[in-house]
Amino acid sequence: MASEHNTESVLENLPQTGRGGLKSYSPIQLFFLWRLSYLQKQRREFMNVLDANDWRMRGMNKALYSTYRDCVDAGVGEEAKLLIAQQQQQN
Repeated sequence: MASEHNTESVLENLPQTGRGGLKSYSPIQLFFLWRLSYLQKQRREFMNVLDANDWRMRGMNKALYSTYRDCVDAGVGEEAKLLIAQQQQQN
């Protein structure tokens, strides 16, 4: 996926293992973490343009929650919480 918001940028924000290396993630785990991070970025951009009750904003919130649940089901719920917390600090 050719995007400025790529997998490497998501990995930089994830916790490290005990010996200074990145934890190993499966492709599906990385996909859901990347998607969560991407949707958060999109939501931040939409918040400046759309009303909170706009159908597109409601859809974005549902997509974010669904992706968060996918992360939990894929075994990376703690990482997803960390990404969400980091995004909230940036707002």
